[in-house]
Amino acid sequence: MRCNQGTVVMLLLGGLLGCASTPLPPKELISARKSYERARASAAAELAPTDLHDAREALERAERAFADDDELTEARDLAYLADRRAQLAEALGRMAAAERQRGAALQAYGEVHLALRRRRAPPADPVKPAEPPAQPEVPAARARASGGERPVVIMKGR
Repeated sequence: MRCNQGTVVMLLLGGLLGCASTPLPPKELISARKSYERARASAAAELAPTDLHDAREALERAERAFADDDELTEARDLAYLADRRAQLAEALGRMAAAERQRGAALQAYGEVHLALRRRRAPPADPVKPAEPPAQPEVPAARARASGGERPVVIMKGR
């Protein structure tokens, strides 16, 4: 079977025109899709689920506006908002993860600090009975206690 060049060219042009009827999504929508997927794969899924849900809803609105094909400007605007919400969700997820790590680090620091203080502290002595305080010796008191004798004081030069 033989094909002439005109037929081949017409078939190729028809195929290209068929593909051209489906417009490409705007770059804002592509960026919003990537940002949402990145946020969904990050800690935001666990630590910022509400913000991630808001980003998903904004992306769905942008996708619907693009599919309606009435207003490409509206689709771009909604895609921009979806992109920013996805970035916000990802950032909030990272922040919550960092806060968890900070809390764990502070707890570990406190435990190590307490262990070091206990190691450095002298061991506690077992409880000993209290001894009465020693009283200073006074010569007159000693003399009275020994039977009333008074010590003799010798003074020179008088």
